[in-house]
Amino acid sequence: MRYAQVCVDIKLAAVGNLLTYAIPEALDGKVQVGSCVAVPLRERKVVGYVVSVTDQPPPLPEGVKIKPVLEVLSPEPLFDEHLWQLAQWVAKYYHCSLDEALQLVIPSGWQRAVERVFRLVNPDPSLFKGSEWQKRIVEALQSLGGEASDDELSEALNEPPPRQLASALSALKRKGVIEEVQAVRAKPTQPRPLKAVRISEKGLQVLNELETDPTNKQKYRLTEKQLAVLYRLEDGVAELLADLADEGYERSAIQSLVQKGFLDELKFVPDRSWETDALAFAAPIVELTDEQQKAVDAIVQALERVSVQACKSAGVQEFEDASEQDETSPQSPVPATSKSSLSPVPCPVFLLHGVTASGKTEVYLRVVERALQLGLGAIVLVPEIALTAQTVGIFRHRFGEKVAVWHSALLPSTRFEQWRKVKSGECPIVIGPRSALFAPVRNLGVIIVDEEHDHSYKQEQGVRYHAREVALMRARLCGAVVVFGTATPSLDSYYRALKGQWTLLRLTQRVEGKPLPEVRLIDERIASHRRSELLSDPLVDAMEKALREGEQVILFLNRRGYARVAMCQKCNFIAQCPNCAVSLVYHATDNTLRCHHCGYRQRFEQRCPQCGGTMVALKGAGTERVEAEVRRLFPQVQVLRLDRDAVVSRGEHSRILNAFRNGEAQVLVGTQMVTKGLDFPKVTVVGVLNADQALLFPHYRAAEECFQLLTQVAGRAGRGDKPGVVFIQTRFPDHYAIQLAIAQDYHRFFVTELQQRRNPPYPPYAHLIEVLTSDPDLNVAKARIKAAEIALKRAIAMLNAVSVEVLGPSECLIPRLQGRWRYHLLLRSRNRRLLHQVVDKALSLLDPETRSTLVLDVDPLQLA
Repeated sequence: MRYAQVCVDIKLAAVGNLLTYAIPEALDGKVQVGSCVAVPLRERKVVGYVVSVTDQPPPLPEGVKIKPVLEVLSPEPLFDEHLWQLAQWVAKYYHCSLDEALQLVIPSGWQRAVERVFRLVNPDPSLFKGSEWQKRIVEALQSLGGEASDDELSEALNEPPPRQLASALSALKRKGVIEEVQAVRAKPTQPRPLKAVRISEKGLQVLNELETDPTNKQKYRLTEKQLAVLYRLEDGVAELLADLADEGYERSAIQSLVQKGFLDELKFVPDRSWETDALAFAAPIVELTDEQQKAVDAIVQALERVSVQACKSAGVQEFEDASEQDETSPQSPVPATSKSSLSPVPCPVFLLHGVTASGKTEVYLRVVERALQLGLGAIVLVPEIALTAQTVGIFRHRFGEKVAVWHSALLPSTRFEQWRKVKSGECPIVIGPRSALFAPVRNLGVIIVDEEHDHSYKQEQGVRYHAREVALMRARLCGAVVVFGTATPSLDSYYRALKGQWTLLRLTQRVEGKPLPEVRLIDERIASHRRSELLSDPLVDAMEKALREGEQVILFLNRRGYARVAMCQKCNFIAQCPNCAVSLVYHATDNTLRCHHCGYRQRFEQRCPQCGGTMVALKGAGTERVEAEVRRLFPQVQVLRLDRDAVVSRGEHSRILNAFRNGEAQVLVGTQMVTKGLDFPKVTVVGVLNADQALLFPHYRAAEECFQLLTQVAGRAGRGDKPGVVFIQTRFPDHYAIQLAIAQDYHRFFVTELQQRRNPPYPPYAHLIEVLTSDPDLNVAKARIKAAEIALKRAIAMLNAVSVEVLGPSECLIPRLQGRWRYHLLLRSRNRRLLHQVVDKALSLLDPETRSTLVLDVDPLQLA
């Protein structure tokens, strides 16, 4: 008999837990590494993934029997040895469970789950006579073909009260009308319809009657809560049930109004097809500059040298952070249960440091072209979904249908279809943000990470991995080449290149000899603002001239909404989020106050809830207000806004960029979405508003982020035939990050910033791990972080790890978020291996409950 080691897909599994099951004779040959299987676990049936197959059973206590695999759920393996090995490394390095790491490589359209299913076995009406809910359940099951899961039944019954539903189901099971079974079912790949309500003609008529005679509410038996809903919807606009619930309106009141006919219930499926659009970009083959040719030659030579097959060995004995092997980052052992025939090998790594518009994309295209000729695949990473459409358009113009799109916003069914095309080799090129790293590309030969400095490559939820480090490890496992490209390298990357760990390639000139844009500094402390409170006179004058000559303008402000603060003029009351320790942001488009952290929203009222004075939302401008200001100054000009609100609410990201590129609009206002890699030849004026915002953030990377943002947004100007000019409005004109961004002098910035991080040490001189916890109860959160501190200090003492520091604990920058109090501490050391050993030891000292509440952020970019 053969045996399978299975990683079970349940939250109850112990961290790093793998279970062994026997492979029945009937399933022999079907169970492979990567197979999705159903297996027994105590009294339950659970889903798991096979990670190894062996002829030898593990040593077990006497009398313990190995249970068999119940069934194979996937017709083909969902991952291979390379991706399994990558998941192991992610679990070890980022201190997460194996099942969490493995979910990164499982195609999202495939997931299976064991659900509670109710089957109709005896629909005799006499058995449930007199019970309305039991009758409705039986009718719903009959309409659904005789069986349904919890969710399907609730949907068919229009989300009944949970207590009544549970009681009716229990009664029906006792009477033998239905039976409850466990079944493995596919999770839905199509989006569930969203529910919305709109006031009906009857509801409007009732409101009209109430205006003339308020006592009519007794006639219609309307409660105060029901009236509040009707008045909220009196403008006739349909609103999502979820949004109304977030605003505090009760579902029971809404449902009662639907039943009375005062509201109409609507269902619709959101259109997400725009997420897969490709912008129409031409990518003609051009003559390379000398610098481009040297870069292409160096990368292609390395590509031709690397072997497609990973080196074979008896098993992986050790591996580390994938990027360096020196005294500051010794290696970490692989868990003993995860032997594999694959072993990481050194891989060529290139840092392509090119000024904006220097032709980095053409270098990528030539490298990928050569990879295809060699029978190799390629992964091209972009910082975020917003840039996928443009990059896909460029690569499809050159390589046609060989390009697959890969990102989390795709519908699961679409993403699964992309997964099939990549796995079969039909699409050897994958383009997307960080999750594209886990695509099953055949014979992977090159990984390209564009705008490698961007913080979007760091996952901030779930498994907090950094795409840069994962890319390096995947390349080592596959024997591939890695290319990092950017105009503003992260200090960590540039430091590695200067130390000789990576090969540094430079593109110092723009293509076709185009000059870098002229940068003008506007000191906001003395600048003239006669025509606009937000835009300085020199910027307005330059915009006016550019627009008159048929050119385009980009205005950058890294804040969404209309105003950051709504304040009472009389008592200085500020509207605060009830769930988070932040002020609410005013959005003029729908006259709401919103929290950008938890999604809470409420209607903006002119009357102060504290003193009755007048509320004014004019403190701290956002992109909405800038858009309104441009429309006021230039009423004949078409203006577009590109920020998260515009993309999510309108679903028009591709349309916005296409419209601006095609000249349908002359001004584009946006957040950092407009700073990353966008190429608009007609843009000659760029305005950066509130340029020093990043400097006000208390974080060791504040100056680096400020320099990168300013340099990147300045690079959007002058990419066509006409030279560009950039206006930077700031209240800190003498800060070195701003001065060196104006000078476009990255090396001087690197040297200056490196000195700031030497003592006390911060990356790249030291390594960090942040430990966070949160809880609705303030005292519980404090107790947990204190327990973590004690365990870490005990671990340091036990390991004699005197070089590991514990900084904190303290409350987080935003102490309360989404109703939870937040505390954190920071671990710092120059020795990476010792740092991880301390964390592993400390986790073993904590009780399972406390351990499960801690969030570990390895190599954090933003200290919470």
